[in-house]
Amino acid sequence: MPTLQIHDLVPHSRAVVDPCTVIPLLGERAVRATWQLTGVARYDEALMIAGDDAAERLECLARSSDRIPGALLTDLLSQVAQVIWGEFIAHEAGRDTPWVIIRAIDSSWCEVETDDAGVLDRVRKTFTNVRMDP
Repeated sequence: MPTLQIHDLVPHSRAVVDPCTVIPLLGERAVRATWQLTGVARYDEALMIAGDDAAERLECLARSSDRIPGALLTDLLSQVAQVIWGEFIAHEAGRDTPWVIIRAIDSSWCEVETDDAGVLDRVRKTFTNVRMDP
């Protein structure tokens, strides 16, 4: 699947765009999906989220390996400061193949991996510093 890297900063912040910013852009489809939260295996990093109760809850959900409803994920993400490391994998009902994968990479950039041309287009139109993953 094609992968875009987002290197923008969140407006009015010094933080890099992360899944907290990207997932709401996906709209109702993200809310209807179920999500699996993990660390970033290719960098051998566990899920790491800055924040209080919601961050702890997300890290606990990641350890359980259960898929969670998109509405719960978006609610919890709205309460955290930043995702430092993490992989967020969306599945649509009845499909085994992920619809989209969003990764936070060491508070340095965010990746969006999907075959959905509409999502890739929305990312390119929303953010200014977007690159294809080499």
